[in-house]
Amino acid sequence: MTNSSATPAANLTDYINSTAIFSGINKIIFSKDFKGGKVNNIFGSTELDFSQADIRGVAVLDISQVFGEIKLTVPANWRVESDVSHFLAAVDDFRDTKLQHINTSKVLILTGLSVLAAVEILSA
Repeated sequence: MTNSSATPAANLTDYINSTAIFSGINKIIFSKDFKGGKVNNIFGSTELDFSQADIRGVAVLDISQVFGEIKLTVPANWRVESDVSHFLAAVDDFRDTKLQHINTSKVLILTGLSVLAAVEILSA
């Protein structure tokens, strides 16, 4: 018996699940419909390059890090919103606001917890 109303499986390349413990991870994201995912760092670092990626609507990246660092390289037309809880930590957007062409239909939302850690947002 087949179920014709079943939903198709999600494309796993549209999500990221990354864990760095006393190590570093560098990834280039190629998804043309990035949906989000999870990044975990414990005494580690993660660099994600979204310069080849695209978002349709809203993507949520959940961050959990202690003594970690995350560098996100994003296209200039993405809006990045931070809803990360901090304890001795920071989220810094180093993109030049004069050169940005913010597209409100392409939003990357950062959520989660950052303790003694940093998140840097860079231009693609």
